[in-house]
Order: sequence, then C-alpha cells, then structure tokens
Amino acid sequence: MKKRMEQTLRIAAVTVVTAGLALSGCASRSEAAEAKGPASEIEAKQTAKAAEEAAKSVGETSEAETAATAEAAEKTAASETAGTAEQTTAADTAAESGKSARKEGEIGLDPSWKYAANSKINSGKAVLYKASANRKGKVICVNAGHGTSGGEKVKTLSHPDGSAKLVAGTNAAGSVSSKAISAGTTFQDGTPEAKVTLATAKILKKKLLAEGYDVLMIRESDDVQLDNIARTVLANNAADCHIALHWDSTSSDKGAFYMGVPEGKFRQMEPVASHWQEHEKLGKALIEGLREKGVKIWSTEKLDNDLTQTSYSTVPSMDIELGDTASDHSEKTLEKIADGLLAGVNKFYGK
Repeated sequence: MKKRMEQTLRIAAVTVVTAGLALSGCASRSEAAEAKGPASEIEAKQTAKAAEEAAKSVGETSEAETAATAEAAEKTAASETAGTAEQTTAADTAAESGKSARKEGEIGLDPSWKYAANSKINSGKAVLYKASANRKGKVICVNAGHGTSGGEKVKTLSHPDGSAKLVAGTNAAGSVSSKAISAGTTFQDGTPEAKVTLATAKILKKKLLAEGYDVLMIRESDDVQLDNIARTVLANNAADCHIALHWDSTSSDKGAFYMGVPEGKFRQMEPVASHWQEHEKLGKALIEGLREKGVKIWSTEKLDNDLTQTSYSTVPSMDIELGDTASDHSEKTLEKIADGLLAGVNKFYGK
C-alpha cells in the first residue's frame, strides 16, 4: 500500500511540475498575469484530476488514498500559482521607469553628474512628487522659467565644449558665456514673467499627477538658487523629459510657440547631436496639445534658438513660450494652457 502511495505521489509531482513549467513558459508578462487569475484555478483542478487518474492506474489504491493524493496535488499547484503571481508582481514593479523609482522629496545637484561642474548657482533643491494612481512610470520635469535671484550677474559656459553661441537670444551670438539665468520679462500689466511661469507650473503639476505622471518641480517659490545648467542637469538625471515654461518679450499677443533647434553646427555638437530630434518631437507634441485645447498658436509654431537648456540636455527637452507680454494670463487661461500641455505630454508618450 505504501509503495503504491509513493508511486502515485511521484506521478502527481511530475504532473504538477509540468503544469508549473507551462505557467512559467508564458510568452509575455501579460500572459503570466492572466495565469494568476481564474485560469490558475482551472490548472489546479486539471492537475488534481490528472493525479487522481494516475493514482487509479497504479492499481488498487483506496478511495481515501486517491482523495489524499488529489488534495496534495491541488495544494502544490496552488502553491506554484502563488509563486507565479509573486514573480509577476515583482516584474510589474521592476518595469517601472528607473527614474520614477526615485523616492519622493528634495533632489539636489550631484557634482558627479555629467555637466554639473559647469553650473555656478546650485544650492537650491528640486522636489519630486509621485502620482498616487494610474502610474505612467514617467517623470516630467516642470521648470518654471526664471526665479533665481542674482542669476543675471553670474556667467556660465554657453556650450559644454566651450564654443560660442551661434544664434542671438538673451545672450549675443558669439558669446562663449551666458547669463546663468535671466530675470525674465514683464507683462504689460506689470506682472513679472517669473510669477506667471510659477503659477502655471503649479497648475500643471496637479494635472500631471492626476494623470499618473510623476513630477519633478524645479521651482515652487519666487526664488530657487538653481541656474539654467543646474536645472537641466537635474532634469537629465531625475526626469524623463524637461519642459521649461516661458512667455516671450514681444508685445503682439502672437500666441504660443516652441524654441526649435537651429540647423547647422548646433545640431552637430554633443549632446545636441544625439538628442535634437527628441527635442523637436516634444516641442511639436506640446504645440499640438495646446492647439487642441484652444490655446492661440503663433503662425510659425517655433523659433529656432541656441539655448543653454538645449545645449546641455540629454533627455527630450523644450523651452515652450506660452504667449508674450500682451497675452492674457488669468487663472482661467493658465488652466487652459496647463490642459494643453498635459495633452501634449500624452501625445508625446502615446498615451
């Protein structure tokens, strides 16, 4: 009797291992996820039934022995299924973007990061916020333009390789060094641009988090001691894309546009050469999102410029100009702009 029981259990064990291999051999993570649901119960019952039939084929095994063997096989199959479920959960967690796996809270500039040594103002801290639901596994850097006291008095290298600026902007073409960060423009009603970019950033942060994106906020107060290079290097190392919010200094209410990447030598220097196409793609997606939500768009949609941000970016990065000094910047309009930027982020990531 004992020998028959051992033979039966060996056959049942082989059957269970076979079933376990079938589960672990799922072609994709989604198939494994399906296996941990109702299908697992079916597998367990089928395994138990197979064990019972195997026990009967050995000989004169009693009904009690058969039942005990079937129960043991079913428990083993259930254990195998639980293990598969745990593995799948671990795989889901590991699949989350490496940058989104960072802990919430303040992040300072690490001097060991590439290009960090070129920064001159970097005592401030950015703050990482994590979405609580519907997580996308992406960190969006929201950079409220300007807002660094004393930034215009400090100079940093325009390009990592020390070459001169190719296109005039805040700093003249031919400049080897540029303002660490400018003070920004002023709206016709006297409101500083830095106040409006900050208000927009805070609204956008809430919408991105609600959508499931994590958010790296470069600035959440009137003054953060982070220059343009520090902001860009922080985004490179702690975010999946970098969106800097600005308004143009013109006064025609021309609408929103993005700062494109100039053709020629600028696209040939690193890290621009390796990333300019991603920058352009992000800019176009943001403009389409803004247009979709009814935000006025400048007829040309973009203005090419040699920016410090673009010069140092190794993630998709864009300076988006959301209007100019004549543009409405009421809370209602900023809400619409934030909706458009969110739509643009979704377009960029195909969500």
